[in-house]
Amino acid sequence: MGHPISKTSLYQIAIATSLFFVMACRESREIFAEVAGPKKMPATIAKPVYKKTFKPRPGFEPFDGIDHVPANYTFMYEPTFITQKPVIKKRIGEIYVPEKLTINTYAFTRNKKEINFRMSYPTNLKGSYHKINAADTTNAFRFINKYNDTCYVTKYTLKEVRDTSIYHIGIILDHSGSMGDERCADLQDALSESLKKMSKRNLISLWKFDSDISYEGTAYDSATIQKMLYRKRGMDGFGGGTAINDAMDRALDTMAKYNKYKPVLLLFTDGYENSSKNKNSKGIVEKALVNNIPVFTIAYSGGADSVYLRAIANETNGMYFQCYDRSEFEEVFSNQLFSLNRYYEVSMMPCMFDYEKLSISAGTISEQKASGEKTFKGIRETISLNVNFELDKYDIMPRYVQEIEQMATYLTKNSTLSIIISGHTDNLGEDNYNIILSNKRAEAVKAALVKLGIAPGRIATIGKGETDPLTPNDSDNNRFRNRRIEVEIVKN
Repeated sequence: MGHPISKTSLYQIAIATSLFFVMACRESREIFAEVAGPKKMPATIAKPVYKKTFKPRPGFEPFDGIDHVPANYTFMYEPTFITQKPVIKKRIGEIYVPEKLTINTYAFTRNKKEINFRMSYPTNLKGSYHKINAADTTNAFRFINKYNDTCYVTKYTLKEVRDTSIYHIGIILDHSGSMGDERCADLQDALSESLKKMSKRNLISLWKFDSDISYEGTAYDSATIQKMLYRKRGMDGFGGGTAINDAMDRALDTMAKYNKYKPVLLLFTDGYENSSKNKNSKGIVEKALVNNIPVFTIAYSGGADSVYLRAIANETNGMYFQCYDRSEFEEVFSNQLFSLNRYYEVSMMPCMFDYEKLSISAGTISEQKASGEKTFKGIRETISLNVNFELDKYDIMPRYVQEIEQMATYLTKNSTLSIIISGHTDNLGEDNYNIILSNKRAEAVKAALVKLGIAPGRIATIGKGETDPLTPNDSDNNRFRNRRIEVEIVKN
């Protein structure tokens, strides 16, 4: 006979058995964990490693690892409108120096009588844009000639524009040796982000260059543009000299084939021209003008040929930008694209024949002052003489005598030139009467010039009546502006 087992003993045996199996399962899991290894985590995508060896080019340039940032340099930022006067905090005894605002002009066109151009919002060239205060009485457009004679334009139109038209934007990127691989990669990334931020879809053409020119393609859609931009990453395949002229020449030829959209060419470079086969800079400028393609230039770092790049922008009716640090790449592109879509349209008749410079000054609604300048060349055919007349009158008011004296001085200095004076009226009165009245106005100006020593044979007159209004005859002020004198130059 065996020993009897109590209920208490059975209970203790059950607990001991349960603990044994728990420990065994735990141990088996730990042993399995050691054999199976840790649980797999999602793999992170490694950044691609780009090639660091470059195809050598003729005129290979050494890498310039310094950004050449000037002391106390203020970095560029995303474009923003300033609509209120800045709150200035200064210590006792400090003098507030207002921020210098610049007005850029570009896209000049002219016919026999008028010049038309675009004018940027006054800007600090770092990202702040200010609206012009049209009511500011200090606003002025002045024409200046080589003798430093000056006249003020009293008749002009200024229209604020938000352009929604599609552009054909050509972009030329410097990939010469001095740029270096990292800067080229940063440049591509910055342009990529700026193009993504565009408010509308534009046609984009892209070139990369060193001593050779690589046309990457033309496209509308974002995906194709990104492929064009990143077909070669960084400076892969580049690293040679700097062929600025050849790059512009090639780009202008391609863009001239597309005439459906407004063209503009953006050129980014950090260096000097040193590798182009085409040495004819004047011919390149003429090609841009003939095809109406303004060139916007960006000089990067203190090593860029800022004088040449300014000249290219000025001569082609483009704009010039300067940046010194790679952190500004995206901002400089964003500011250029902003300038294509937000600007002022200006129309005016010059007030002198032999002008070489247009000087602009304006006040802003943020109570700042802005200025700009445009240099021209050559003699213009027709000007608006700042002489107006009272209703139904042809006598010259005393305040216009100085205008006629300046015209006499010009004709004295240019004795081989003759002029045609045309008189104009508003739309009040009969047509035949206005023709006679306008001719009397022209004859009155001729008589004043003859009195100042100009030979009568050098001056012809014509009355045009109301047939050629400068502005709509819809207000007293506009009718006064139409009662005017125009002068056309004639070469003997």
